[in-house]
Amino acid sequence: MDQIKFLAGRANWIRGSALAEVMKKAAELRAQGRHLISLSAGDPDPNLIPREALGELAGEILQEIPQSVMYTPANGIPELREELSSFLKKYEGYTTDPSEIIITVGGTGAIDLLGRVLLDPGDVVITENPSYINSLLAFEQLGAKVVGIPVDGEGMKVEMLEEKLRELENRGEKVKFIYTIPTGQNPLGITMSLERRKALLDVAKEHDLLIVEDSAYNFMRYEGEARPLKALDDEGRVIVVGTFSKIMGTGFRVGWLIAGNVIGKKVLMEKSPIDFCAPTISQYIALEYLRRGYFEEYHLKRALPGYRKKRDAMLNALKDNLPDAEFTRPIAGMFIMLFLPEGADGMAFATELMQETGVVVVPGKPFYTDGSGENALRLNFSRPEEEEILEGIERLAAFYRRKF
Repeated sequence: MDQIKFLAGRANWIRGSALAEVMKKAAELRAQGRHLISLSAGDPDPNLIPREALGELAGEILQEIPQSVMYTPANGIPELREELSSFLKKYEGYTTDPSEIIITVGGTGAIDLLGRVLLDPGDVVITENPSYINSLLAFEQLGAKVVGIPVDGEGMKVEMLEEKLRELENRGEKVKFIYTIPTGQNPLGITMSLERRKALLDVAKEHDLLIVEDSAYNFMRYEGEARPLKALDDEGRVIVVGTFSKIMGTGFRVGWLIAGNVIGKKVLMEKSPIDFCAPTISQYIALEYLRRGYFEEYHLKRALPGYRKKRDAMLNALKDNLPDAEFTRPIAGMFIMLFLPEGADGMAFATELMQETGVVVVPGKPFYTDGSGENALRLNFSRPEEEEILEGIERLAAFYRRKF
């Protein structure tokens, strides 16, 4: 039976994720009995998450709150939205009414819903170049045209953004919003400077654009300051996408969207027939996680120092083993971008590295919006143990030296 004739026209915009391909190849090698060292994940360390405490919470909630296994309001349980509002005021420095918060199925669910409400086929979305691959795919699958702006150590190059916006406007193209991960950017690990954040808001105001601030890594900061764009916004231009995934674990699938009145209402209408609500048990666990001070006790005091130690281990290993190589030095997030010599094929390097040494990394090219980044590799330091980081970088470096 020919199923192609049944596909919608928009199915032509759907393409697979390079991250999924890497995971698939790694799974095949593991099935063959290979022991792999993965520097590829985008997960927190399960051993730095208070699984025992969360397990006790889950049991308590299931026994004492019958509603925990039922539907909730589509925008989330009211108590969680109220607690999250207080949490954001305390740790992010801005005030948002609980009624403006929509609890979503992870941050990715928030991005998808927002795109459905804001984007028409042919609309332009501005992103950093490179940017998070699954966000790029989400926009492209809705028919949007993604335009990337180069990044340096301070974040998106705002002067180049202004040039690109004038060019797009002169061509009559419709730019809908600027998507940015200003803190601990995925895949680079870069954190945008305060000066750039203010300049970005000025450009958005001048060109009457929205900014979508992906705050996934805001609570994975190890040093320095990184004031959220939302806290600097006095016009309501910043839409916030947030998640508990990097704090509590990616499997809980609890995120949020703060989009303002008109857009928020449309998102809620769009959301109801898609998933009706984020996982109820996860919402109640997140609520108690915040109420009982677990964020302070387990994340700030225990997990963050652990991630900082892992980051330092990877940076030092790269410095010692590949002193002439270029790589980013993040103050937040989970990733370091390593650059191979100019002209090198990072896709081929990653494949051969995994097959020959058992070290799994993610090629950087799929994160780029313009086909560049051929020589880039994304390395994750949050998931592996410190010993695995050291061994993995030693193997990678030895393979690097043999190749180059």
